[in-house]
Amino acid sequence: KTGWKTSGILDTFCEINNDEDGGNLLLLALDLPVSADGVELGIAFDSLRNQLLSGSPVIFISPSASGKGIVDLAEIMVGDKASSPSKKKDLTRIVKAWIPVASGSVLKASEEALKVFETYEIPILSIHGDKDEMGKKVTEMLGSTANAKTVELSGGHPVYLDSPDEFVSEVLQFLEENGL
Repeated sequence: KTGWKTSGILDTFCEINNDEDGGNLLLLALDLPVSADGVELGIAFDSLRNQLLSGSPVIFISPSASGKGIVDLAEIMVGDKASSPSKKKDLTRIVKAWIPVASGSVLKASEEALKVFETYEIPILSIHGDKDEMGKKVTEMLGSTANAKTVELSGGHPVYLDSPDEFVSEVLQFLEENGL
């Protein structure tokens, strides 16, 4: 997305990765269609794993509609949507931590699906802007149901664009707190 490029967020993560982390952080921007579900996210992950990734679960930052795939993976774990028993394990196979930014699909998720993150010790940092009422509801829901760390920054729905420095700082602090 153009906003991620022009905001300087990706550049900041890359600079910090080189300067402070010794280059141990792999940063990849993946822009799936709004309609992408957990199955499509799994396919994209498997394709990337063979080309770039170590095969280990990764940390997902999912702004807005991008969170649908992660929520869908949690629903598959607790429901009957899985086409095979191995699909029920895709969330833990793919996601090491999740950083949703006002991901509205959370509001449609079952409580049982959201509790899967805490059950399987997948840490969540839920971020929203102080001018984003829907984002605030998402953050509150994840905080109370999935034991997410919750953060409100100055800005609207694309808070990562409104407060990019604070956004990067919160993400890095979360990664450090969770040993990621």
